[in-house]
Amino acid sequence: MDYGLQGKVAVVSGASRGIGKAIAATLASEGASVMLAARTASDLDDAAAEVDALGDGRVETMAADMTNPAEVELVVAAARARLGAVSIAVSNVIGHVIDVAKEGEGPGAGNFASMPAEEYRREFHHLLVSAWALAHAVLPDMRASRWGRICNIGSGVAREPATNLPHVLPNVVRPAVAGLYRMMANRLAGEGVTVNNILTGSILTARNLSYWEWLANERGSTFEEVTAGFHSQIPLRRQGQPAEMAALVAFLCSEAAGRITGQSIPVDGGISRHL
Repeated sequence: MDYGLQGKVAVVSGASRGIGKAIAATLASEGASVMLAARTASDLDDAAAEVDALGDGRVETMAADMTNPAEVELVVAAARARLGAVSIAVSNVIGHVIDVAKEGEGPGAGNFASMPAEEYRREFHHLLVSAWALAHAVLPDMRASRWGRICNIGSGVAREPATNLPHVLPNVVRPAVAGLYRMMANRLAGEGVTVNNILTGSILTARNLSYWEWLANERGSTFEEVTAGFHSQIPLRRQGQPAEMAALVAFLCSEAAGRITGQSIPVDGGISRHL
């Protein structure tokens, strides 16, 4: 299937590893030129070499904090100057950090009773402000061409809070991001711009593996016991791969998906319970 991405220009945040890198690679393999953005320049260089080998579009990188609106604007301006008008934007910013050594950070302090107000503010800034900032920065290009694709890599907790895990921060903030994207989709549909939110289940990335190791330690169990218990709840009986997320994003960015907008789409192996 020709996704119609030849000559399109994409900005992908969190693109140095995991899901973001897989998305950048898939878009490049479909002929898009891609700006990879993340915090660490050395990681970006390694990712760019992999992505560049997969497509005939250009690959550029820029180290930036994609939760900072001013830096997001710089990334988009650089993409426009080096590659052309931006027509695809994928926001992929992580929230809480797994670090049990620091009070108030990560799942280790993810309970309502122990979470300070500042951590809610930080999670909101990381997840919602970053998604808003990238959409805001790319919209002038998309409106001018009357064609655009905006995607956010979210989480299943946007629709079904994970009440069995210490996840108070994403449980609270992820639904707000989904609401923002739903509102944008409604306002932008008439201008040829689609806006969709992808709800991850458990995707096997390095960060995800570290989470399961942390959770096993927290529960006094082994890694194998914790993951086996989780897999038993998934109809597919396995975790997902970054490439499976990337395949959906590439389709949503295609010409063929022009009627799909305002959706929160799970990629979770069937674990979600909503109709």
